[in-house]
Amino acid sequence: MSKDILLIKRALKYITPYKFKFIGAFLCIILSIFFSIVQPLIWGDLITCLFNKNTYKVVTSLIFILLINIGQSSVEFIQSYLFANLNNNIIYNIKNDTYEKILNLPVKAFDEMRGGDFISRMQGDISNIANIITNQILNTIVDIVKVIIIGITVFTISVPLSIVIVITFPVTYMIFLKSGRVLRKKNKEIAAINDNYFSFLAQSLTGIREIKSLGIKKYNFNIFTFLSGKLKHKTIKLEVLNTFAETLSNGITSISQLGVMSFGAYLILNGTLSIKNYIAFSSYSNQFSGSLMNITKLNANVQQVLTSLERVFGLMDNLSYEKKTFGNKNINKIKGKIEFKNVYFEYVEGKSLLKNISFKISKGKKVAIVGTSGSGKTTILNLILNFYKPYLGKIFIDDIDIQELSEECLYSHIAIVRQEPFLFNISIKDNLLLGKVKASDEEIYNACKKAYIHDFITSMPQGYNSIIGENGVNLSGGQKQRIAIARALLKNSTIILFDEATSSLDNESQYYIRKVINNLSEDHTIMIIAHRLSTIIEADEIMVIDKGMIVGCGNHEFLINNNSIYKHLYDTEINVLKGNKETNYMKSIEI
Repeated sequence: MSKDILLIKRALKYITPYKFKFIGAFLCIILSIFFSIVQPLIWGDLITCLFNKNTYKVVTSLIFILLINIGQSSVEFIQSYLFANLNNNIIYNIKNDTYEKILNLPVKAFDEMRGGDFISRMQGDISNIANIITNQILNTIVDIVKVIIIGITVFTISVPLSIVIVITFPVTYMIFLKSGRVLRKKNKEIAAINDNYFSFLAQSLTGIREIKSLGIKKYNFNIFTFLSGKLKHKTIKLEVLNTFAETLSNGITSISQLGVMSFGAYLILNGTLSIKNYIAFSSYSNQFSGSLMNITKLNANVQQVLTSLERVFGLMDNLSYEKKTFGNKNINKIKGKIEFKNVYFEYVEGKSLLKNISFKISKGKKVAIVGTSGSGKTTILNLILNFYKPYLGKIFIDDIDIQELSEECLYSHIAIVRQEPFLFNISIKDNLLLGKVKASDEEIYNACKKAYIHDFITSMPQGYNSIIGENGVNLSGGQKQRIAIARALLKNSTIILFDEATSSLDNESQYYIRKVINNLSEDHTIMIIAHRLSTIIEADEIMVIDKGMIVGCGNHEFLINNNSIYKHLYDTEINVLKGNKETNYMKSIEI
């Protein structure tokens, strides 16, 4: 229970910046209570005056009722505005805090969680939290005030009738207490299904071209309908349970109201209760029962929102992941020297992927890392980027442990071009400006010329203002790679990492990428993860990784003659290329 209270207290902190609006909304509700208490008394007077045929008092009562309705409508309008303002501001702030935390989650979290998990929490859960902070909490405070004020009023009018109303409270409370526990469990189930639903939807939209080209639209649709149907059935069950609890409670309240009417009629016939007081009491009893029921429902509502609080604050608290930390050292300019010293790394505890990796890369050198799939090549780049931390050993840039460097400093000096570079669905120019926000047009053009992509961009109808499409769908692999390289050049980082940058490109694109890399190596430290060995023959140094260990180091000629693993990798590639040429030749003969 203490954990739940801490969650609610944490949620309430989001009210602090808007405390005056919250107080304003509360005052509006107090005024509404005042109007709701005064109005039944005037209606009672009006009915009495009608029976007595007192025209003046009837007219006066009607004018008072009109003024009260105008006042109540005005207050309710202001209250609605303040609620909407509070609700949306709180949603805005929680979303900002959550997204900031998402950006600061360690890379491991994104390896293990799906995009839909994040979207589900950002959308449904945060709205639930904002709703309870504004509507639920304020309305509960109001209902408590109503119960106290109206309770005193009805007991003043008639104690016996008041006892008839109050006696049903324990029964309705037990109904919502029991149902609340079940509702929380059901809400957790729905939240988990929502995660699956949003993840599948996001994946489907991103991979729509593959879905169409593979001819799996029907299969994909069947999965969607299954998830959507599961969500529908669980939600219906939840709503039925909630409605059942409310119906049961409403039934008890109706019995209570019937008891009030019957007993009230008996008191009137005995002359111990006036018609005026009976009319007022009937109106008050409805308000009193409604407020009392809302208070009893609070537990059920809180149980529902606690699920959302756990999920959102769990995300904010980095879930079960260790918080990613950086140092505070800043260096304006680096030489580009990289060193690994006795580095061990594992993704799964007890299974080392990298074992005692040690090497030095001097400034201005072009070094390649080769090896079989899963040998740990890309992991080395991820460690340089501090996406992961080695469990043993240290990594240095210019003899400074990268753990001591601030996040801004580290990433300002390192740029990476991946096998599948991510490009945003904005213009080519805007994608390039992500490398340097205030880059001039001349700087952009020069970077693109160096990346051999300027001529292609200018040939497009919209030139640099051409929209890229979802992750560069309108571009070839080679064009995306060269735009990513131009972006890295604009960033002007001393160290540039290439992760399988040419593995899936055609010969022409490979030629341009190799040309770019060779030009860059004059004043940058270049590190290349290579799948195709033919693209890194000119590297100053080639490191061979096998089973997480460095098993060879030297230039191409040295390794061919002295390293069996490298020779096997190279010969395999040559045989594959020969096989492709023979296949192409045979096809041409058949044609």
